Amino acid sequence: MITISIVSPQKSMDVINRAISHNDFGCIFRKYVYDQLEEITDIYEQCKDNCDVIFFSGELGYSYILSHVDNIQVPCTFVSYEEKDILSILLNFVIRYPEIPLTRIYIDFLTPVNDFKNLKKYLAPEYMPYSFENPVYNYETLRERAEELWNEKKIDMMLTRTTNQLEVLNKLKIPYIHFLPSEEMVRDSIKTAIDTIRLRQKNQISKLVILIKLMYPEHITSQEREYLEITLHKYLLDFRREFSYDFSIHAVSNRFELDLDSDLYKNSFDRIRDLITYLDQKGDLEFRLGAGFGSSLGESHYQAELALQEAIKYGKNDGFVIHGEDNALTGPLSLTRTLNYSYSNTKALQYAQRSGISESNLLKIVGLFQMDEDTIITAASLSQWLNITSRSCNRILQQLLDSGLIEEIEPQKQSGKGRPTRQYQFLRQRFLDEFF
Repeated sequence: MITISIVSPQKSMDVINRAISHNDFGCIFRKYVYDQLEEITDIYEQCKDNCDVIFFSGELGYSYILSHVDNIQVPCTFVSYEEKDILSILLNFVIRYPEIPLTRIYIDFLTPVNDFKNLKKYLAPEYMPYSFENPVYNYETLRERAEELWNEKKIDMMLTRTTNQLEVLNKLKIPYIHFLPSEEMVRDSIKTAIDTIRLRQKNQISKLVILIKLMYPEHITSQEREYLEITLHKYLLDFRREFSYDFSIHAVSNRFELDLDSDLYKNSFDRIRDLITYLDQKGDLEFRLGAGFGSSLGESHYQAELALQEAIKYGKNDGFVIHGEDNALTGPLSLTRTLNYSYSNTKALQYAQRSGISESNLLKIVGLFQMDEDTIITAASLSQWLNITSRSCNRILQQLLDSGLIEEIEPQKQSGKGRPTRQYQFLRQRFLDEFF
């Protein structure tokens, strides 16, 4: 029998309990209540070995575990507000508060990660409510955003799902409407989680997961959006037929999930490159791809999520793969040579904090060193690997030079006028001592 661990604040747990009592799900529920997000990591350790899925009452708890637990060993999901739910909330708000324009409210559960629940396809930018846009999603950043907007007199009302922050909002005297998930939403989300687990149990051989996210142009209409989604789905079907690759395709919101059998992993990197090239050559879609290969389908999905975020940051039609126990990251896959680096490199992460170089950029530089210790570095070449401006690369190179991690070598001779290109190379032993 499937076992589901419910993780939730108390008020949301009350709604979940009612949904469970009114429906026969045919599974075992274990319940964990938290007051602070920091408690979630301990809860995870308690339940990871005795459940099939961890079910959060909202996106905040789900996001927290993804960012604070390495190598998640059990699938995680949450009660999600769908597009229709957001539209219903806004319609009810307009009816109830006709004097408050939508541009004067802040909705803390609209974020770039959930693509603002597709609200931008219905509202022009000048009519959009304020949303949460900080990449760090926790109680503190939510409070800071609310306090900032309120103190600057930009909002008259806040719509929130954050149960454990209501006392803070009361102290700040910010008017708010608190939303709890409906019993219907909880019921549907639990049924979806159960169906997913059953499917995964039947397909344990599948261990390679590929996520493809569509990047929509600004001011796109709903019809145009639907057309792009249908187009991508068709391309995936065509690719599967033309290359005779056996994988399943699942459409999830504005992205597609591909599940491949484990025996296909032998050539998976080449197959993923084939897919990236195939989609890119079509020329009419902007996409990002993330792939994961772990010891279980749940781990693979988690790794694919992380790889997709890396691809989004890279900002091109390209993809990354995360694999292995140390979550090694490989990419961008479209390049002839690819970087391999790991977010488990604690020495590199500590240096990044001290130096001010972003973690992602520093890990890529370490990966560049591992790929070719003797490579010659210029601001232009580093810019290609990091996908940032040459000016930013010059600042990074100066920091590495000051730290004694690289040395400047004789500048490249140039024909004609102009300053010679500054060139650098790694100081091997210094690099090994610092990062390995």
